[in-house]
Amino acid sequence: MFKSTFILFGFGIVTLLFSFSNTFTKSPSENIKTAYLNKLDSFITTVKDLQVVLNQGDPKKLQSQFLRIRSSYKKVEVFIEYYFDSYATVLNGSPIPFFDERESYKLENAPLGMQVIEGLIFPEYQSTNKSSIQYQLDEMLRQTKMLPTVNEPFEFNDANIFDAFVEEMYRITALGLTGFDSQTAQNSLPECADAMIGLQEYLSHYENLFNEKLNGKYEELNALFNKSYIFLKSNNNFNTFNRLVFIQQYLNPITKIMGEYKTAYNLADNNAGQYYSAVKKNGTLFNEEAFNPFRFLDDFTTTPQKVEFGRLLFFEKQLSSNNKQSCAGCHQPNKAFTDGLKTSAALDGHSVLKRNAPTLWNAALQRNLFMDSRSRNLEDQILQVLNNSKEMHGSAKIVAKKILSIEKYKNLYNDSYPNAKADDTVNNICNAIACYERTLIALNSKFDRHMKGGNLLSKNEINGFNLFMGKAKCGTCHFMPLFSGAKPPRYYYIESEVIGVPANASKRKPFLDSDSGRYLITQIDLHLFSFKTPTLRNIAATAPYMHNGVFTTLEDVVEFYNKGGGKGLSIAPKNQTLPFDKLNLNSREKKDIVLFMKALTDTVSKFIATD
Repeated sequence: MFKSTFILFGFGIVTLLFSFSNTFTKSPSENIKTAYLNKLDSFITTVKDLQVVLNQGDPKKLQSQFLRIRSSYKKVEVFIEYYFDSYATVLNGSPIPFFDERESYKLENAPLGMQVIEGLIFPEYQSTNKSSIQYQLDEMLRQTKMLPTVNEPFEFNDANIFDAFVEEMYRITALGLTGFDSQTAQNSLPECADAMIGLQEYLSHYENLFNEKLNGKYEELNALFNKSYIFLKSNNNFNTFNRLVFIQQYLNPITKIMGEYKTAYNLADNNAGQYYSAVKKNGTLFNEEAFNPFRFLDDFTTTPQKVEFGRLLFFEKQLSSNNKQSCAGCHQPNKAFTDGLKTSAALDGHSVLKRNAPTLWNAALQRNLFMDSRSRNLEDQILQVLNNSKEMHGSAKIVAKKILSIEKYKNLYNDSYPNAKADDTVNNICNAIACYERTLIALNSKFDRHMKGGNLLSKNEINGFNLFMGKAKCGTCHFMPLFSGAKPPRYYYIESEVIGVPANASKRKPFLDSDSGRYLITQIDLHLFSFKTPTLRNIAATAPYMHNGVFTTLEDVVEFYNKGGGKGLSIAPKNQTLPFDKLNLNSREKKDIVLFMKALTDTVSKFIATD
């Protein structure tokens, strides 16, 4: 009896101990949050240390300590950018004034953070910059002190963590490799390694879960990380670094395995408003259907009937007041949905519009439409065109009434919108055309097929890509893989730039184009002469170039940037945003960049039926 009781008592102790053991065993997500907070403390310490070094005044020590700050930040970037993007803007935002679209007030914000400090320390530190650096450091510390507090309400759960992991891989691929946030020090390659080291450490907490459902994948992942560091260390020259090989051999496979883990454990993308993204996060940036053309679709659903109705309307000249102009007049399928003119012809047949007609390929993947970014969706963009006196010279209401008086269109309308109310007509017609335009997705170029595993690009095209993403700095504005102003890793916000476009192509007496660009919409000084960064996909088929069609060849465009934009022509406005004076590209390099851009021509049919 005593023996049995002792055995039961002993069993109870073991059970109790096991229970306590389970209670105190932390989940991977809990361990990752702890690791992140520890790394955040280390980052804050490095910022404080820079204050000490600043007072010592030694330029070399100052630069070395700054690089330590950058290294430390890159290991927490994954979560600061994911959960607290407004703080990330303060800590590592662009070194030029900016306008936050999320704010209701229209104010110009002064640049803050590490990129500003970098420009004050590199290439040479001047003691006259000390007070400016101190101000920036004070602001950084003020913001970082709040981060541990604001962390508490946010869930460090597996789904969000892997969402953040994939976003960081996209960030490294499309931004880090370009030197986007290290323009002056050109320390981006070591910083890419730092960001990946941070990811590898966080991922180590998922080793057991990897092994449960993805046997061998954790070891493969670890090996890829380790080999990537060797590649980065062995190829550390920013200008000659082979980005294409690095993406293909390391970044894409790592990102793919992360996507496989998300699929294995049913970890859905976080689609809450704060994390709004136009790209799916279950694979690489080059996956089929990685980008969602319906992401910016407001309160409508697309159907085959709407697409067909919209396609017919797109080519229908009765959308215009004089029955002579259709959408296809300025957006011709056989010209990559442009018209080949400097600026499009107006409805009257003898005057012209102010701006060049942009391609409609992948327009559905842009949050902002028109070159001044004034429209937020395709429906509104179409409505503005219908109401524009020079484009369609009409009233959308009159157009809608005219269209529905045609029996064929009336039947198609009723099939597409069976429950429509009388006052829905204008919105529905705009929606139908937009549904058609959302089918115009072109992401299957020679470049895309190469990045998916094909061996299609020539040596010169590969060199052109590496120059585009590196020395030539094209990729710091035309973000891969859309090669537009849609900013990674979420591809939601669209950036605009001031590049100093000339009004004429004269090499002897160029002068600045007078179009005020986005300033006409926002009335904010920083937007004066600012235009949305357009896509470069299918650019070989969309000449002439720039918002005013001033350049007739890609060679002209590359040479314009090589000289430093408007600054190189001595016509730049004071707010030009190009992060360089001159690129110093040689003849072969310029030719290779053009060859790469031509490799962005898609394989989709150039001709689309009009009836």
